[in-house]
Amino acid sequence: MNAVTARLLALVLLVLAAVAPATAQGYGPFGPPDVSYTADATVTLGRRSYDMRVVASGPLERREMVTQGIRRIVLIDQRSRRASLLLPDQRVAMDADISLVPGVGELFQLRWKTRPLGHEQVAGTRARKHRVDGTNGRGDRITGHAWVTGGNVMVRADLEVRREGKVTRVHQELHNLRVGAIDHALLAIPAGYRRMPLPMNLFNRQK
Repeated sequence: MNAVTARLLALVLLVLAAVAPATAQGYGPFGPPDVSYTADATVTLGRRSYDMRVVASGPLERREMVTQGIRRIVLIDQRSRRASLLLPDQRVAMDADISLVPGVGELFQLRWKTRPLGHEQVAGTRARKHRVDGTNGRGDRITGHAWVTGGNVMVRADLEVRREGKVTRVHQELHNLRVGAIDHALLAIPAGYRRMPLPMNLFNRQK
């Protein structure tokens, strides 16, 4: 797996940990979505932005992106805290325990406080704005705002992640949100893929 793939997977998992981490209190600050949906997502981490396609249902999520002409897919199961990186051209699936990923797993222990604010439109979708503040026993902290629909879909998040003395800005916004039935086969590893564990040292290199 090349450096670009490792960096993008680390990005997806960091965004996941920031906007919907599984904690003892439940699935992030707001619980899992009440609906199935598809959307286009723009994710900004620091100064870099990425576009991806999202398909989600409850604790299951698929994020697909094309970078440097290569298609990459990340499947996430919040229920079991597992993530799989799919490389369709090679028919390979690399599996990881999210809680063991360096720099990400610690954020899954956050305990959240939220304060609802007013309603706003996000890319044509009505959502409730919330002030969020999550901390854990290690001194990590995530603060900022999140916009959540009546179906419990987080359509926007503007956050600061503070960890080990460093501050990272994380922004995510969903566009073209469509709520309704999805093809659940998209949330599973296709038959015939070669399975292997994801090397954790790749994340240390991308830290």
